[in-house]
Amino acid sequence: MVNRSPLILPPGAVHTTPPPAPSGPPFDRNFFESVLPSAIQSYCSQVSCTMPLVQLFTADGARHYIRAISGVTDQWVALHTQEELNEQPVQVFIPYATVIRVEIHPDLSPDLRRFGFLTDTTPESAAQIASGEPEAPD
Repeated sequence: MVNRSPLILPPGAVHTTPPPAPSGPPFDRNFFESVLPSAIQSYCSQVSCTMPLVQLFTADGARHYIRAISGVTDQWVALHTQEELNEQPVQVFIPYATVIRVEIHPDLSPDLRRFGFLTDTTPESAAQIASGEPEAPD
């Protein structure tokens, strides 16, 4: 019997079967319920940020600035988002299969803070930023 495997194993060793390939999209309910919130918290503790910019990109080329995760099901995620040209927040429902990338960036410059993700450590003025109210002068 001729061994046609490109991998040469020592005598007595046998090939193992590769692990099964993932059966679903990498971004799923668990990602938005557990992985992303803990990743944001971990990232912010490493770079000392209180309001990170979290962007989600979909297969149709859209970019969403995520303010908060509103809800999840087995098929889609509801996100509280902020559009670049619209001052009002928007809630979007996105099927998991269309999500191609999620990015977390550190604190934003003051003119971009309305796009920031609301965390437990976000300062009180974040509520004003989210509602569009001007900050009181110091």
